[in-house]
Amino acid sequence: MSRRRTVRFLAAACTAALAVALPVHAAADPAPPGLTVEQLRAAAASPETADAVEAMLDAARTPALFEAPPRNTPQPFMQPAPTFGPGCGGGIVPYAMTTGWAQPGPNTNPDVQIGQLKIFVSPTIPVAPTRADLTLVWLNMESFRGGIATLDDRIGGVPQLSKTLDTGTGPVLASLFGSVQYSNGAFCQVVFTMGGFFA
Repeated sequence: MSRRRTVRFLAAACTAALAVALPVHAAADPAPPGLTVEQLRAAAASPETADAVEAMLDAARTPALFEAPPRNTPQPFMQPAPTFGPGCGGGIVPYAMTTGWAQPGPNTNPDVQIGQLKIFVSPTIPVAPTRADLTLVWLNMESFRGGIATLDDRIGGVPQLSKTLDTGTGPVLASLFGSVQYSNGAFCQVVFTMGGFFA
């Protein structure tokens, strides 16, 4: 093979190799779940949600150190949420404390994958909820991406006060607020509370 033909052959071979190799290297890793900080701020549709986003970002700047619990362990919110409304504490009691927790994956009942958290909120009275407007704002402390979700799971039309979130693995800050209405007419306003979890 002549020198000129060899050079042309090598150039063609290199071009073909690059054509095959470049798409592999050009494909970027998928972004972690959630929104960027700017997108999270833009997604806050109400003043309460915007306040929750800013509170989360403030907390993220000086995070408390906490250790990851054993895998697959339910994790409660740091503080129950004060809750107000006629009958929210049972009978005529207008005050209660709403508790919530997160179940990380992997788990089968409920079905939660690694990189997810299933958030649950307990009713404050032993009556079925008829309507819920509970908002959860979350921020993954490793990826610094987050989201805003409504806890809108339903079974047979009944609000379950829960939601599965794709947060990505690692420490997650979350804040909860909103309201729950019950079949006996009680309307309960859930005041902002915050939790720290590991997904």
